[in-house]
Amino acid sequence: MGTTSTRPFFAGPWSTARKLCLAGAAAGLIALLAGTGVTAAAFQDQSHAAAELATEPSLRSLPVANDQSAGSALFVTRFGELFVSGLRNSGDGAGRGNTPATAPPNKVEFPDGVRIVKAAGSSNDFSYLSSTSYAALDDDGTVWTWGSSYGSNNRLLGRGPLSANQTYTPGPVRRTMDGTPMPRIVNLERSENQFYALDADGRMWVWGYGGENLPVSGYTAAQATFPVQANRIAATLSAGDCVSGTNAGGEVRWHSIWGGNNSSGAVSTSGLVYTWGFDHSDGLGTAQNTQRCPYLNQGANQALFAAYPELYKDAQGRSFVESELIGATPAATAALRSARMRDIASHMSASVLPACAGTAAHAVVDDGDCPVRQLGFSSRAPRMLLQNGDLYTWQTSTDSYGTGFLGRANSTDPNAKDSRYRPVVALRNVDRVSPGISSVQALVAGTGSGGGTVYGWGSNNYCQAIGVHRNAGIPCSSEAAGEVVALPQKVAGLPADVTAVSSTQCASWAATADGAMYAWGAGTVVGLNYNRCVQAPAAYSGYRIHDLTQATSAVPFGQPVRSRATGTLKVLDGDN
Repeated sequence: MGTTSTRPFFAGPWSTARKLCLAGAAAGLIALLAGTGVTAAAFQDQSHAAAELATEPSLRSLPVANDQSAGSALFVTRFGELFVSGLRNSGDGAGRGNTPATAPPNKVEFPDGVRIVKAAGSSNDFSYLSSTSYAALDDDGTVWTWGSSYGSNNRLLGRGPLSANQTYTPGPVRRTMDGTPMPRIVNLERSENQFYALDADGRMWVWGYGGENLPVSGYTAAQATFPVQANRIAATLSAGDCVSGTNAGGEVRWHSIWGGNNSSGAVSTSGLVYTWGFDHSDGLGTAQNTQRCPYLNQGANQALFAAYPELYKDAQGRSFVESELIGATPAATAALRSARMRDIASHMSASVLPACAGTAAHAVVDDGDCPVRQLGFSSRAPRMLLQNGDLYTWQTSTDSYGTGFLGRANSTDPNAKDSRYRPVVALRNVDRVSPGISSVQALVAGTGSGGGTVYGWGSNNYCQAIGVHRNAGIPCSSEAAGEVVALPQKVAGLPADVTAVSSTQCASWAATADGAMYAWGAGTVVGLNYNRCVQAPAAYSGYRIHDLTQATSAVPFGQPVRSRATGTLKVLDGDN
């Protein structure tokens, strides 16, 4: 694996001490914010007020993580209320489809007593020019949806056929495709035009546009009008049927599910990584392929098995040790490693890995003992974060879509140790990752007990990656066309005690241990075509970042950033 002197590569394991230090800082932040109205990371604070639902007309919280809507932002308050700001032309969640993008944030309307714990938006083509749909999960395990789902004529929100007016307000997803009641859901994820929901028994329920990214067989573009169970896996790399025939790989139970940009993934209770979607690959080669049903990702699992040899073994007790699997040629080496990976996966799939038993609930990361802490999928660029703090990145095609998300030295040679087409460690000691549509932010643990440091990489044409242009003389309100931060770099203007980070399409936020919040990137800039941040016409250019240091009783949301973008800005004062 190649390195350079500018790469912030942190050697050493993700130690228990460091995990406890950051966890302690995060716990302190949650406790402090419970008194001030700020939540730590999106959905980390799962203890909403037990008393009568209160109202908090403010955005004193980070936005939800991994929001893929092209021009809006979602905020969950400590009381379980949900607010939406920015572009709302597919519905504002309060009965209107024509709320101006520059209007103040509005509260999404739910029946009395409903408390939201997670929410997500996603736009077709991740573009402000297209439709956007939203979903929210409440603390009783009910999924609520609204907005416009591509290719559906208001049929693919999981609620059956709806009128246009009905799509402007959230409604509950009550039944499955076969007419049985929708089970209690513990986690909710999104892909481009698809909805994924995990129940407590490890069953994944999916609905939405079936032309791509929907991990079930037999559903065409507009047929998945209600949730369908998606636990069948594919035996081959293909877009074909996985219910019967040679491609039927059987059924698995899911421990965790992870949405993304035209690709998604899940970890089974056996501790194995499966992936699917339009921008898919096997994690080894250069070929991008559309994968219908979840497929055992060879590259991801080889990296996982190598990192945890004590957990992953075949029937003969053999682990995946690369130095022991070397042939006379690159092809022979690949064959040896593929065979060992298959042997281990076959043996592991027959039972539950104790660390991955049960299901991971609505959190930004899996904070349990299952080795995979977080999966992520930017445009043709998957990521895998392990519990040891190692962040692996790779891309799924030879085009340029995914290269900016790698965040590491890379080679176009598929056989090279730093190949861009296979999982390679980009950063160590990572606690969590929060991507925008064109850039990535990672929270890296510090050596003390006060939190960590945020690093960014990817497109930075509006300072969305690192909070400043590479040429600091260019204001962030001006575009630096084509600017890319290739290797992880510290986000400018942030202290070293960050405990949470969250991103929308073109803007990011960070919270510190004392309750302060910072933001950078998009003011009015929006997402376009999978991996771009652009200035749109005025009708589409709403506000995501609000400066709460200027909040008053008359202006409870503070002052919005009205320029195209901003450098790192303190938007909420802490207690110290």
